[in-house]
Amino acid sequence: MLLSQDNEFLNEVYARNNWFLPEFVQRAMTNICEEYLHPQKLAAWIEKYPSDIAPETIGLILAGNIPLVGFQDLLCGYMSPHTIKLKISSKDEFLTKIVLNKWFEIDADFKNKVIFAELIKDIDKIIATGSNNSHQYFEYYFSKYKHILRKNRTSVAIVPKDINDEELDGLVDDIFLFFGLGCRNISKLYIEKGFNTNRLFEQSERYNFLFNQQRYMNNYDYQRTLLLLNKEIHLSNNFLILKEDKSLHSPISNIFYQYFENIEEVYAEIDTLKDEIQCVVSRNDIPFGKTASYLDLAKLAGDEKLTRAVGTANGKNQLAILVPCHRVIGSSGKLTGYAWGLSRKQWLLDHEAKVNNTYAKLF
Repeated sequence: MLLSQDNEFLNEVYARNNWFLPEFVQRAMTNICEEYLHPQKLAAWIEKYPSDIAPETIGLILAGNIPLVGFQDLLCGYMSPHTIKLKISSKDEFLTKIVLNKWFEIDADFKNKVIFAELIKDIDKIIATGSNNSHQYFEYYFSKYKHILRKNRTSVAIVPKDINDEELDGLVDDIFLFFGLGCRNISKLYIEKGFNTNRLFEQSERYNFLFNQQRYMNNYDYQRTLLLLNKEIHLSNNFLILKEDKSLHSPISNIFYQYFENIEEVYAEIDTLKDEIQCVVSRNDIPFGKTASYLDLAKLAGDEKLTRAVGTANGKNQLAILVPCHRVIGSSGKLTGYAWGLSRKQWLLDHEAKVNNTYAKLF
């Protein structure tokens, strides 16, 4: 039986971490299959790998805020010749280890590349993901290595007054999925004046099952009590609180918002917060996880003539094996050149077959 269809397994995951609802775990697995392990998307990704990769030892410290949040880092390790020294978050340890053991059954060679470690040392490079507090320790211990050190980020949405129901439905998912604990989740809304917030509450009703989730509602009750005691104006539907606030990071069960009339002022403000924002959701921005051509990125930069400059900047990515430039393609949809050449293409395509097999069996 596939893990995503094994109710006993899903309930065990939930028993160990009450933030990991079975439906949210299933959603995470579906997203992984559709985005990271989809055969065509995977082929486009591995096409972009560098030609000469010297084996090294890479440290991975995974976060645990949402189910299987570290999967992409693991996939990068799988596709590379590197040895992985791995520290899994205690919040996601059970689920991640079950998935890894399943993976090892499918491809025993991967098991020989992974070393589980409580203390990460004797490495060449490091990718570490955690809270802002953890990030301070990461910088202290790992700044001497080539590194990617991730800390708290969140996402914002720009809501036009004429937003349609389909768009609003997607926004509701962005708010509520995984209890809003992911960096892709929306914590702040920029609302165009004229939008009726009752529409957001109405669309949110399909998430009213959260009313029965004790940990979520404990947060809601606490935050609502504070607002009532302090006589702060807010809107609520008994499981979601909307509060007008300029802050970026809102507590669980809360969404901050600001009204706007001039969209340029919104983007100017967002630009000052870019180090804290994972993505901007709107009609005019590239949705997170979608491919974008060099032309798309040049348009976002404000000048279609910058296409070549965007491609050049992309080609200077010195950590491609760890952060593949796989979401940038030619405007025709075809794959384009790569700074490291394509001599390893056949090996990588052969390796892809293993991953496609994993895609069919893992979840």
